[in-house]
Amino acid sequence: MSKFSRKCSALLSLVLTTLVLSGCELEEVTVVEVNEVVIAEIYLDITSDPGGNIARAFLHRTVGLGGVDTLPSLTESTVTMTRTDGYSFVLTAEATDECLESSPLEEPGACFVSELPVTSIGPGDIVEVLVELPGGGRITGASRVPGDFEVSSIPSLCVLAPNTLMTVTWSSSSEAWAYLNETSIRGLPEALRGSGVEVTDDPLYLLGLSISDSDTTVVFPSEFGIFNRFTSGYADLARRLQTGLPLGVTAEVSITAVDGNYVNWARGGNFNPSGQVRVPSLSGDGTGVFGTTVGRSFDVLVSNESSGLPACPLS
Repeated sequence: MSKFSRKCSALLSLVLTTLVLSGCELEEVTVVEVNEVVIAEIYLDITSDPGGNIARAFLHRTVGLGGVDTLPSLTESTVTMTRTDGYSFVLTAEATDECLESSPLEEPGACFVSELPVTSIGPGDIVEVLVELPGGGRITGASRVPGDFEVSSIPSLCVLAPNTLMTVTWSSSSEAWAYLNETSIRGLPEALRGSGVEVTDDPLYLLGLSISDSDTTVVFPSEFGIFNRFTSGYADLARRLQTGLPLGVTAEVSITAVDGNYVNWARGGNFNPSGQVRVPSLSGDGTGVFGTTVGRSFDVLVSNESSGLPACPLS
């Protein structure tokens, strides 16, 4: 042990006091206890069919020094949404798989879903959310639902010729900060068998993003899947999709306007519309997000025959 080490070891019992001895200086050290924090991720999704509107809330905790078993279960919480005119509804506790597909945690949290269709909430409404925790805490937030918009000249179901592209255009949604462009394509593994392009997922889910409220055009399918680019094995498929879809597949396409709360919170993997840091929109005895969305969707059948169905608009 060196002379310097021997002098410093004699002072270790005085952690909270600043002393100087033989040139060895110890600064005051503050130990911060890490507490558990409730995180609420709450979304209200509005569709073109009011019967399809749905609200979900997923409550979970960061793990503090005491461990989650020391606190009441989050399933005892109450989640209430209220429109500015007083219309209100309470979400019902459900199994966690109603809010997320899987969790690495043994006790992942608590899920709440609107029991009845949220038919009375529509585009442009201002909605407040209140989470009442079992220990008496409260988490609050609010959002203005993005405004109404329409996808231009595309029916609910249209026929697209194989290996062609279609341009999807929509009107601007007021209060929207961005648009999510999503598609779920079925039948690709069989349709591309023997082509040298391997597809393992059926359906294949592709996600894109228009980061401006005025960015209201996207080409299908070539401009979908921007966040799938770094997925292993996706490069060959991405090149194939630049020319369109093969014969026999079907696809559901959706354009979703999202509010500022959603954008400021969305972060993960290569999907970082809010930058590298999440910005919460809930406050009080917890943190998290209350995001609202307005979605429009249609289906595509890839075929050489119209079968009496309208044709999709081509690029």
